[in-house]
Amino acid sequence: MREFAFELALCAHLEAGFDGIVSRQLGASGSGSRVIDVARIEPGPGFDDRAGLTPETIPDAAIESRVGAGEARYWKDCFDCHPERAREATERAIEIGFFEPERRGGREYVRQVTRYPDDWFGRIVGIENKPDLGSPGDLEDQLRTDASLAMLDEAVLATASYVTGAHLHRIPDEIGVWRFDPGSETREVVREPTPLSPAEPGIEPLDRG
Repeated sequence: MREFAFELALCAHLEAGFDGIVSRQLGASGSGSRVIDVARIEPGPGFDDRAGLTPETIPDAAIESRVGAGEARYWKDCFDCHPERAREATERAIEIGFFEPERRGGREYVRQVTRYPDDWFGRIVGIENKPDLGSPGDLEDQLRTDASLAMLDEAVLATASYVTGAHLHRIPDEIGVWRFDPGSETREVVREPTPLSPAEPGIEPLDRG
């Protein structure tokens, strides 16, 4: 089975009966060189509050800005990024209902409609899909990056292949392993993942030499 079809089948399986979010192709490194296939994001205490804000994606720049839910502020004073990016983020935040605008003396001021919940997500489990372990490609390097950088709470390899001891030996001990059959939609946990430490400094291997 092709990786794309395998990935979609796994996502559908993970979404069934799950109250959180299953996301595809999520950046998982500081350099931007690592993109995980699937992220399973568990709800945090503020999940319902975040869902109630808007179903749309809120621009990162708007979330990171100094726009608060109290007194409205002049939009240009609230961003540390390029003015063009700041303007785009402001307009998009207004469009989706995250910012509320008002005019004062020809200037546009904005406030958050309601405070953004920082605790809306819980654990993040990153999943690397490799249905055929006979054609691993850069799999070992990718998984070693996940284990060393530790940006995720847990990392898992999902495959349709029979997993041997030799396969497990080549995979970092921290990485969990699932065997998933898209046809029967069954998932076997071959090895549980070891929790990583995303709050601690990690190391991103950049030179594969």
